Amino acid sequence: MTVNTYHPSHHVNNESKAPNAAMENNEDIIRIMPTTADLKKPHSDQEFIERAMSEERSNHKNLIASSRDELPSVTVNGVMIDRTDIAQELQYHPAANKEDAVFLATQALVVRELLRLAVLAEPSLGISAWKQDEEQAISNLIDKNVQATIADTATCERYYQQNITDFKTDPIMSVRHILLACAPDDGDERLKLKKNAYELIKQINNDANPSAQFIELARQYSACPSREQGGELGVIDKGQTVPEFESHLFKLDKGLAPSPIESRYGFHIVEVLDKQPGIQMTYEQVSPAIHNKLSQQAFHQALCDYLFTLANEANIEGIEMSLEQENIFRG
Repeated sequence: MTVNTYHPSHHVNNESKAPNAAMENNEDIIRIMPTTADLKKPHSDQEFIERAMSEERSNHKNLIASSRDELPSVTVNGVMIDRTDIAQELQYHPAANKEDAVFLATQALVVRELLRLAVLAEPSLGISAWKQDEEQAISNLIDKNVQATIADTATCERYYQQNITDFKTDPIMSVRHILLACAPDDGDERLKLKKNAYELIKQINNDANPSAQFIELARQYSACPSREQGGELGVIDKGQTVPEFESHLFKLDKGLAPSPIESRYGFHIVEVLDKQPGIQMTYEQVSPAIHNKLSQQAFHQALCDYLFTLANEANIEGIEMSLEQENIFRG
């Protein structure tokens, strides 16, 4: 039994603040479209936000006897959970902070102890089954006591109708852009570049040949390698760019965007060359996935209910259990 947790910036140096300088120095060129993999790279702003959010999410009251320097004293029916076991269990429960990790590891061991006691009390299992194969004994216990409702066709069809927009393929867009690059923490430069971006948008719109003007300005000012292709990025679908760019991009209609899009890289003047809307999938296409999802949800809920019953029947001290689908699963 385990517990599941819920759990880049490309800096531009001072010389790259001027568009022409970025053009002259290849080291200043920012890689075009940030990808989701970039989010895994170190970034001071991201780390600060994540620390703040983890502190907000943390519930230090779950562990009654815990501190930053000590492991908790938790007992189940008078038997203490070994602190050495808690320390070893921590590696399986990565979390935003130490307190959350300790809580999750300790709860996992409490759940395992509850299941062990239930195996011993089950006539068809008992101590012999536990000694022979602990994991198999737990699996047999759950199979015997956790009965989940299997989603029928009517339930699956109702779920499809209530969540029909979730079963639509993502749109595909052909896009070009001009990137006015700036470090994410340079507030003054960002204000200046935002104004410049609006001026370039106005210049493109007022030109007798807007398309040619866009290409010319991309080659002159863009701090992205795509400038050599007049700013063209090719075909983009969801998941290929960083969230702050994507969230605005896919809301755009075909044509030149009236406002620049700001990202951690700077400001993007964007033109949508083509946009193909997503396709609505039929119920027949997605029914197996819906059936599997609802069946898994039903099982997880039934498992949580069973564990909750075991916890209520036991005398647990030192921890306030949080048996929810988000942090409990069969494993």
